[in-house]
Amino acid sequence: MRNDAAGFNEALDDALRWHKKYWTANEDRTQNVEGVVAIVPPAVACLAKANGIPIEVESEYLPDALLDFAWRGEFDA
Repeated sequence: MRNDAAGFNEALDDALRWHKKYWTANEDRTQNVEGVVAIVPPAVACLAKANGIPIEVESEYLPDALLDFAWRGEFDA
């Protein structure tokens, strides 16, 4: 990561908007459970935040609890 917070947040926002646009484009996609969660953008956002990049994007596909590592300690690993 280049520590370009503004560029990262812009790309993250784009990825989440594109995910939503794709999965809500028609009734079949809207009903498909695969579109409920955007897997990669939140994962990359967690890595970015862990490396000091502030996440400024708000989206229903980017839960605050995930970004705040609220799930830490919930699972034996």
